[in-house]
Amino acid sequence: MNHLSWHLTLSLLSFVTVWLLVYHGYAVARYRLHQRREDFDRVLNQQLLLNISPTLAVGCSLILIAVGMLVGYGVTENSIGLCLGAVAGGYFPPLILKYLQEKRIARLEEQLVDGIVTLSSGVRAGLNFGQAFELLVKNSVGPIRQEFGQLIREYQMGLDFNHAMRNTADRIGLRNYRLLFTALEMHRQRGGNAADSLDRIAESIREIQRLEGKLDALTSQGRTQAWMMAVMPVVFLFMMLGIDPESTRMLFVEPMGRMLLLFALGLIVVAFFWIQKIMAIDI
Repeated sequence: MNHLSWHLTLSLLSFVTVWLLVYHGYAVARYRLHQRREDFDRVLNQQLLLNISPTLAVGCSLILIAVGMLVGYGVTENSIGLCLGAVAGGYFPPLILKYLQEKRIARLEEQLVDGIVTLSSGVRAGLNFGQAFELLVKNSVGPIRQEFGQLIREYQMGLDFNHAMRNTADRIGLRNYRLLFTALEMHRQRGGNAADSLDRIAESIREIQRLEGKLDALTSQGRTQAWMMAVMPVVFLFMMLGIDPESTRMLFVEPMGRMLLLFALGLIVVAFFWIQKIMAIDI
């Protein structure tokens, strides 16, 4: 009787434990998927203006996680490789989004001064700000055309021009664009020579970009060393798998080898972000 009661109690506890894990795990997974969907919508549709379904992007990210799990298990043939593959597959889509954002931001920064010069020329020709922005959109390419084209569309749909500029500044998220739109908004409120104001803004932004470029050149070697430090251990590990697979697999099979791998991975991650933090100099 006691033996039967013990088995019933153990079965009940197991059922409750599994139910709690499934229930709360489902809630956490659902929240994470909803958060990831919002991130994809914010980056792809609101910032990059790509008009890609965030649900489709979430589905592709889940497929990448599954592929990462299969690859990790195929290489290591144990649960650690399975988990590492899932983590790698989960972080791959955010890395792609970050790369696209950085490329777009760099392109927007490059086009800003020329765009301000075009606005200044349009104002000198007797155009108002709306017409000058339309001229800029017509004569430009790339992301600045997309962003300012969205500004013009919002203005043509009845939104106040200052409000449309604030929306564009929030969507782009760059301080030089925010400086431009703030100066234009103040000029519309107080008046003055708009062309001269735009020329002064262009000169100030050009000087800021020159200093930022100089800082990037001075810190580029440190950033390159951080990436080399993070990538080379992984490359060396795969080389050892090809040279001596039996001995190298012990790192993934033996408990001590797994501990050493996790310890080395932790040190690499800490060192990488530490160097990135040191090299992130702002002006």
